[in-house]
Amino acid sequence: MADQTWLFRQGDLILGPVPTKLLVDKLFTGEVNGLTEVQMMGSGIFRKLRDVPELKVHLAKAEAKQRVDAHAEEHAKSRSKRLVTIIGVVTGILMVTGIAVAFLGSYLAVHGSTSTADELAWGDITIDAPTVSRAQRNADDELVEYTGTGRKPPPRAPVGNAPTLPANPGTPKPKMGTADSDGMAMGEVDQDAINSVIAKFKPTLIPCIKEVAKPGMPPTQIPIQFTVNESGKVSKVWVDNPDFKSGPLPECLMRELAKWPFKAQGTSASVGFAFNIGKKG
Repeated sequence: MADQTWLFRQGDLILGPVPTKLLVDKLFTGEVNGLTEVQMMGSGIFRKLRDVPELKVHLAKAEAKQRVDAHAEEHAKSRSKRLVTIIGVVTGILMVTGIAVAFLGSYLAVHGSTSTADELAWGDITIDAPTVSRAQRNADDELVEYTGTGRKPPPRAPVGNAPTLPANPGTPKPKMGTADSDGMAMGEVDQDAINSVIAKFKPTLIPCIKEVAKPGMPPTQIPIQFTVNESGKVSKVWVDNPDFKSGPLPECLMRELAKWPFKAQGTSASVGFAFNIGKKG
């Protein structure tokens, strides 16, 4: 058998002669198969390889190996497909998580996170709880008036003392329709509605404070007071700190406060709270 040589057909070609070992190698590589016509040199007859007794054992081994290889290849493809699916799912989860984290960061940047019912914190900047009362006439002193043009109005002479601070919470509310000594209507102030707007939108003032906060600044308090007129618009703002009462801070605060959606009510309201820069304690 080892000394035998063979011819074999491939299409219209007759190739060979090749020794038995080389023909068997071609079986294992798939170059020939059981349907390939072969002829033992000197026999003069071509027969299908599967019908040649001398080659049947080699054919069976080659076909078994090819089945094992095909199964292994299919398993590898299936495993690769599952891996791609898993990677796709994990990538999707990471993308969704990244979007959620970015959204949460954006939301917290605008709305802040509550540490107590009365205080919101942004790093070393905190905002005290607001106080709300009916506006007093002498609150016009040293206020920055919003004209809608973005230009600061010309200075005017002070009238009276500094703005009156919000009324003591224990002071009884005035009756609707009465008037004070200055002739101002003494309607009731809807404190709950005003506090709701403040709680939602006061983080928008943080960038204004950050513009004036200097690195290494010692603990500093910047109280502000503003007026909400009868139509629900913020018309004036006052900064009760000599270092910031004029300049960019009042104007920045006014631009932001003018966007706050207070509802119209029967009287003007005075709102005050303080920014604290620097860690407490």
